[in-house]
Amino acid sequence: MRKLWLVLIALLLGFLAWRWYFPPQAPRVATDAAVEQNGEQIKALLDSMDRVSDFPPQSAYQTIAERPLFFNKRRPPPPYVPTPPGAKPTIKPPRKVGKPRMQLSAIIVVGKEKYALVKGGRQKGSRRVRVGDEVDGWKVTGIEADRLVLRNGGETEELLLRNYRPVVPVKSLPKPPVAKKKNAAGKAAPKPVVPKP
Repeated sequence: MRKLWLVLIALLLGFLAWRWYFPPQAPRVATDAAVEQNGEQIKALLDSMDRVSDFPPQSAYQTIAERPLFFNKRRPPPPYVPTPPGAKPTIKPPRKVGKPRMQLSAIIVVGKEKYALVKGGRQKGSRRVRVGDEVDGWKVTGIEADRLVLRNGGETEELLLRNYRPVVPVKSLPKPPVAKKKNAAGKAAPKPVVPKP
């Protein structure tokens, strides 16, 4: 075992000495003449591609630039105009987000603090909200014992904690008649007598 370790150490030292005397060479930098020659080759290639492909002029693609396929309403976004310093940005009215698509799971009251657990909507899983928080574009305006009050602009929605459907009683089915057992003679079999203790 000791000889194996000595052989491995000798091989490692030999490799390190070889790298010391013959280090790896750095990549050679192309000379200016080679770069110029490559540039001429690239230019010739591009010129030949223009002659072969016969693409229409760039003005033919103007309608694609005016109505881009992947933008909303097929219009490019307006150019960015920075607001001058000191000017107040315009406040946009709250956007219509539709009815809230979430479910109220629980109401938690800790001292004077009230929290509500809601499930669904844009986020997966449950989340805890309190008065003043925003949930999917709706602002929480009130938490009561059995409901969560949400407001979006002038529209108000309430999520009820218990929203059970009424239970409709099931009508009982009539009992089918019980057939009596008959013996071999065709008479009804007598009831068995159970002795009393």
